[in-house]
Amino acid sequence: MQEQGAGRPSGTVLIRARHSGTVVCVVLTALWAAALAASVSAQSTASGKIGAGAFFGVFIAATVGLWLAVNRRRSELEVSHDTVALRKGTASYALHRAFSDSLRILPPLRARGVVRPARLTSPGSGGVLSLAGFPPDKVRSACEAHGWRFDGATDLAVSDVQRWLEHGRSAEAAQLIDLFGPFTAVAADSDADTALEAAVFEDYGDKIIRTARSAARDAYQRAARAQRAFAGYAPSPGEGAARLGQAERIEGKARD
Repeated sequence: MQEQGAGRPSGTVLIRARHSGTVVCVVLTALWAAALAASVSAQSTASGKIGAGAFFGVFIAATVGLWLAVNRRRSELEVSHDTVALRKGTASYALHRAFSDSLRILPPLRARGVVRPARLTSPGSGGVLSLAGFPPDKVRSACEAHGWRFDGATDLAVSDVQRWLEHGRSAEAAQLIDLFGPFTAVAADSDADTALEAAVFEDYGDKIIRTARSAARDAYQRAARAQRAFAGYAPSPGEGAARLGQAERIEGKARD
């Protein structure tokens, strides 16, 4: 994911994010309006009515003003033949066809302690564009109209799993495994005796063990199963024994 300049490629389709906070704004405005009407009707003097109107009028104006301020610079997604760029305020980030013309929409993620909106990624690039406020179907249609493909590129996702694990984003890495995996025979970069999947789920279990012990144990058990499967690809009996030893160590965490 790279910054892109202020210029807009020719033939770009511009998708603006949905307005945010509209329901809250409408509810609050209706609440202030009802309070205004009740307060004004309760006043017996003209000055009292004016004061009540001014008081609640300030709340109504502030609520509407806040909504306008929040939505004045909504995020924009620009889709062209060469790039898909997300513009948020003055920042701009893009996925580039020069790397790959294959895209994938990652569904919203709701894991223990991790909440992410739907995201657009080019597998293998490490780049991710948030689709918060954007209709995924509309984004996909615009991309496909410009020649982008949504065919998975499963083999490229391995590098993203490894990259996200190294950056401590094991929940997102686990989601990639669920979408693109399994990667049964792939070792973690940091340890040839440990399966990449096992490293991801063990790390995720370590992160949530204090707040969600049951879910952490499930993660450890999944890590251990992945490690045992990885042992089946060992090039020698000694290597296989070392990999099984790792599986037993992880299973010990699930039993603690």
